[in-house]
Parts: sequence; C-alpha cells; structure tokens
Amino acid sequence: MLPGIFPALALILGKFSPITLSTYPVRSDTPAASTVYIEDTQTTFSINLPDNSTDVYFYFSSPSYSWVAVGVGSDMAGSLMMIMYSASDNQHVTISPRIATGHSEPTFTTDVQVEVLDGSSIQNGFFVMNALCRGCRSWNGGSLNLSTTVQPFIYAVGPNGVPISSDSQTAGLRRHDSFGHFTMNMVQATGLGGVPLASNITSGATLLGSLVKDGDKASKAHGFLMALVALVIIPFDVIIIGLFKWPMLHVFTGSLVLFLVLTAMGLGIYVSTEYNRSKHFDSSHQVIGFISVGGLLVLASIGIYLRRMQKTADKSDKAGQNSKFTSIHTWAARCIWLLLIINNGL
Repeated sequence: MLPGIFPALALILGKFSPITLSTYPVRSDTPAASTVYIEDTQTTFSINLPDNSTDVYFYFSSPSYSWVAVGVGSDMAGSLMMIMYSASDNQHVTISPRIATGHSEPTFTTDVQVEVLDGSSIQNGFFVMNALCRGCRSWNGGSLNLSTTVQPFIYAVGPNGVPISSDSQTAGLRRHDSFGHFTMNMVQATGLGGVPLASNITSGATLLGSLVKDGDKASKAHGFLMALVALVIIPFDVIIIGLFKWPMLHVFTGSLVLFLVLTAMGLGIYVSTEYNRSKHFDSSHQVIGFISVGGLLVLASIGIYLRRMQKTADKSDKAGQNSKFTSIHTWAARCIWLLLIINNGL
C-alpha cells in the first residue's frame, strides 16, 4: 500500500507547489541583453551585442527631461555618449552620439552612425528609443570591453523646465541636473542580435552609489551678481552721489561694484568654457560683458585719480582739468550702467 501512496502524493503536490508551477520556455528569438533600471530618474537602458556582427543595439527610455544621456566609461573624458531629447515636433526623439573631452558639453561625432528603429517616439511623457549603432564598439578615445562583466557606464539627465525641441544632433545642452554611474555585463549582452525587450528590471547591471545632484550653480551665481550690481547697487550709488554728496560711501560702493563685477566675470568665463556655443567668447553677451568690465576698470582709474587730486593738488590750478575728468567719469559710468542693464537681458 505505502509504495502506491508516494506517486499519488507527488502528483497532488505537483499541482499545488509553487516550485513546480509550469514556466514558459525562453523564446529562442529573444535578443541577449543587459539592462539597468535607474529608479531615481525612471531611466531604462538595455544593450545588445550581436555575436555575428560588430553592431550594437540598444533600448533607451526615460521621462522627457530636457535631455537624457548614457555614456561608456567611468568619466566624461573620452566617453561615447548617447544623448536623446525631443524632436521639433515634440512627438519623436532625436538621438545624438557625442564624445566628451572633459567636464564640458560633449560634441557631436560622425565616427559612429546611429539608426533610429521602429517604435521610437515620445509615449505618455517618456522618451522611447530603439536604435542600432554602427561603430559603437570602439571609437577615438575608448572602446567597449566585450569580455568584462563590469563595463563602466555613466548617465545624466538635463534640467526640467528647459525643454529642447530640435531635430539637430548638435543642439545645445544645459548642464546636467543629476548624474551617476553603473556597470554592465558585456558577456550577458552578447548573443542573438536585436533591440532588447522593454523592461524596468535590472539584469546584468549594477548601480554604483546613489544619484548625484548637480545643476548650473556657477551660471546662476553669475546672473545673480550682475543683476544685483545693475539693478540694486549702482542705482543706490547714484542716489548717494547725486543727492547726498557722500564721497566716501561712493568710494565704497564703487569698489564693491568693481569687486562683484570681476567675480561675476570670472564665473562667466568658467561657465563659458563648459559649452560649445560659448567657449569661443564671441557672443554678444560676452563681448558686451568684456567691454563693460574694461570700462569699469578705466572708470575706477579715473576715480582714483580724481580722489588723489582732491587731496594733493592746488584746486585753483587743477579745477578745469578735474572738471573734465569728473565729466568723463560721470558719463562713462552712465554708459556702463546702461550696458550692464542691456547685458542682463541677453
């Protein structure tokens, strides 16, 4: 009797045990893939390396920030990045392969060719990109290590509220609001070729550390200081010298203006080197800025000269000359103030 019980018991347990629930076989036509899902930004990136070609397939999705990027490598320098942002119709996605030379805006490269495949669009507020990349396994400055299980990658998202709507692959990018690092298993990603299946489950990838909050703080500080000078301190200084005739306070406010403007210029130069559109220092904002700062330095020199003459020179002998310099100082100050106000709006 007992031997007959065990087969029946096994049959009953087989029907109800979760361990022996029937499973669907893995489809033989499913592309190999390694996938990372970044919960903080709701970004998914999957990579596929066909074992019978040198191409790279990838699936890339993320909420529609101004831009989203994934790059190969542990640092920006030499990294090949895939950057996506909204196309001009706000229904499709532009993908831009770029290479960075340092911690600055990456530059579009023609060394690789990215083909946008079916299913790529903006869907329910998400960028969705299915793509095939030719030449993405190696490039000028780096390569994928196809035999490693811990290939370094970086990711970043652009600021909210500053949308890009462009079909150009060279569209200007604002500094990232946040960024991070992860690794991917290139061995797992190698196999049958094709765009990886959409998934929000990490497989064959590891996030390194947490999301790093960033932002364009230097640019904001530059704008704040220049607005403070043009809209607050200089008008206050005009009242002091025009109505109350307080020369010592005028000296203080004038020195403060010069210090803040020089500080803002330093920040502006630093910010300009981060962007492709401004690193040549030939925009109207930059040209007017340099003219204004140069004018302020001349203005300060005239002010120092007048102050010294008031203390040391015979007023009767120098009255006419000082009057001319005073007039130049006054009108130059007005012109520079006007330039600063105009430049704040550019």
